[in-house]
Amino acid sequence: MATNDHVLRLVRKALDEFDDTQLEVSVRRAVRIANLVGDTKYAIRLSLDLKTMGGDRETNGEISRMLMEDPSTWGSMTGPAEQALKAWMNDRKVEGSDNIDGHSLAQLEFWSKELKWIKESGEKVDYEKDLATRVRTEQILARTRHLTFALLCSWERRLDYGTINESIFGGYRVKVDALLADGVPDLLQQFSAVYRRLQEAADSAPERDVTEELSQAITTCRRILKAVVDHVFPARDEPSADGLILDDSKHRNRLSVFIKQTVSSDSEQALITAIVAGLYERFSAIDKMTNKAVHAEVAVGIANLCALNTYIICGEIISLNTLASEKQGEQTPLAETAAT
Repeated sequence: MATNDHVLRLVRKALDEFDDTQLEVSVRRAVRIANLVGDTKYAIRLSLDLKTMGGDRETNGEISRMLMEDPSTWGSMTGPAEQALKAWMNDRKVEGSDNIDGHSLAQLEFWSKELKWIKESGEKVDYEKDLATRVRTEQILARTRHLTFALLCSWERRLDYGTINESIFGGYRVKVDALLADGVPDLLQQFSAVYRRLQEAADSAPERDVTEELSQAITTCRRILKAVVDHVFPARDEPSADGLILDDSKHRNRLSVFIKQTVSSDSEQALITAIVAGLYERFSAIDKMTNKAVHAEVAVGIANLCALNTYIICGEIISLNTLASEKQGEQTPLAETAAT
C-alpha cells in the first residue's frame, strides 16, 4: 500500500511540472493519484478524458472498474462511476445540440496545435467552421486543466495533513513494535492474522457473522497492552501502598500505580488515567457486543479503532517509562528499580 508520503511526492511532482508538461500527462498522473487515494469519482472522471472514442464496451467497463475503490457500486445509478460519467458528459456537451464531444485529450491537444500551425503557415482557414471547433476544443481543455489542477491542490492539502498524522502515530507504533518484537513478537503476528480474516470476510461477505474473529482481535489487543505493562511494571507479590494487588493478573492495577509513580502533575495524571479507562471501557463494550452477531463490515471498523487506541496508549506508557528511566540514569523498568 502506498504511504501518504509517497503519494504526496507524486502530487507535488505533478504540481511542480504542471505548467511545463502536456495536459494529457498531468491528467494521467492525476488518475494514478486519485486511484491511490481512493477518489473513485475523479479517477474515472479524468480517465474518460484520456480515453478515445469507441472500443469494446465490455473492456471499457472493466477498465473503469479497475479504477474503483469499491467495484461493487458499479452499475448503481448514484454510484461514483455514474456521477463521473454524468459530469464528463455535461462538460463535453456540444452547445446548441444533443451531441457529446468524445475525443481524447491527445486528439484535442493535437488539433489545437494543428490549427495554430496552419494559421502560421499562411494556409487558408475556414474560420466559420474551424474557429468554432477551436473555441470548443479550448473550452474543454481549459475546464480539464482547471479541474486537474484543483484536484491536485486538494490532494496536496489533504495528504500534507495526513502525513503529519502518519508521522505522529508512526512514532508510537515504532516504539511499541520494537518492544513487542523483542518480547512477544507473536502477538503482533496474531493480531495481523485475525485482522486479515476480518478484512477478507468484509470484502467477500460484509454481512457474515464474525463474532469469534472480533473476540480474538480484542483479546490480542488486551494481550498487547498487558505485555507493555509487564515490561514497565512487572508483577509483584506485595500490594501497593494503598492496598492494590499487583500480581500478574492485575495488570490494570499495576498500570495505575505506574502512572502515579511516573507522572508528577495531577492534571496530566488525570488525563492519562481517563484515556486508559476509556480503552478498558471499549474492551468491556465490545465484550457485550460479541454476545450477539457482529457483521464483518462492522467488525473491521471496531477492530481498527481498538487497535489504534491500544497502540496510542502503549506508546504513551513506553514514553513515560523512557523518560523515567532517563531521569534515573538507567534503562531498567521503574518497578524493578523501586523494589531494589
